[in-house]
Amino acid sequence: MDLSDDINQCAYLVKQGDYDRYRAVMTLDPNLRSNLFVLLAANIEISRAPWVSKESIISEIRLQWWLEAIEEIETSKSVRRHFVTSPLERFLSQSQAKLIRENISARFWDINFDPHLSQKELFNYIDMTSGNIWAVAAELLGTPKNIGRLFGNAMGVVQYCKANKKFIERGRTPFPKPDKEIIRIFLQWGLNQLEQGRAEIRGLPHSKKAIRRFAWDTSFYLHQFLRKPDYISASGKPYDPVRFFRFWIACLKS
Repeated sequence: MDLSDDINQCAYLVKQGDYDRYRAVMTLDPNLRSNLFVLLAANIEISRAPWVSKESIISEIRLQWWLEAIEEIETSKSVRRHFVTSPLERFLSQSQAKLIRENISARFWDINFDPHLSQKELFNYIDMTSGNIWAVAAELLGTPKNIGRLFGNAMGVVQYCKANKKFIERGRTPFPKPDKEIIRIFLQWGLNQLEQGRAEIRGLPHSKKAIRRFAWDTSFYLHQFLRKPDYISASGKPYDPVRFFRFWIACLKS
C-alpha cells in the first residue's frame, strides 16, 4: 500500500469522525489537504484510544502504542507501519511531534478517574489536547502556531463541553467544584481565546488565514453554552438556523 492509499484512508476517517472539519479541509487548496487529513486522522485515533474499552489497561495499551509511535517520529527512529503514522512521518518535524506527544500524555487523564483538581489543570488539559494539535495545523497552513493554539483552545472548550455527558457516564468528573462557576469561567476563557485568535490573524495576508475556518461554528456554541448551560449537562445540540451560511461565510473571510 502506498502513501496515497494511506492518505485516502485518513481522509475517510476524518469524514466519518469529524465531518465539519472534513468539510473545512475540502475548501483548502488541494496541495494543503493531504497533510491536514493525516494530522486530523491522527488526532481522531489518539482521542479515541482512551475509550476503546471499559478496561483501563486495554485503553492504556492503545494510548501507549500511539505514544511510542510518535516518539519514533520525534527521535527519527524506524516508525511502525500504520496508515496514519507512515504519512505522518513524512512531514512532521521534531517540534511538531513533541506537541503531539504532549497531547497523548495528557490523554491519559481520559482513562483514569482522577478529576481535574483546579481550573488551571482543566485549562492545561485543553491546551495540550486541542491547542497543541491546532498549533501544528496552523504551521502546516503557513500560520503562526500561537494563532492555531488560540483557535484550538476555543474549539477544545466546545468539544469538551459536548463530551460532558459521556465523561459522566464513564464515571468521570469533568469540571472541578464549584462546577457551575467553573463552567462559566471555562466558556469565557474559550471565548477570549477565540477573540484573541481573531485579532491576531486579522493582520495576516489572506493566504495565511485558513486556520480560522476550522473554528467556523465555535463562537456560536460558546455563546449558546453561556446563555444556556443546560445544553452542556444534557449534551444537547443548540439549533442553528443559518448553519450552512455560517460555514461558507467563514470560508470566504479566510
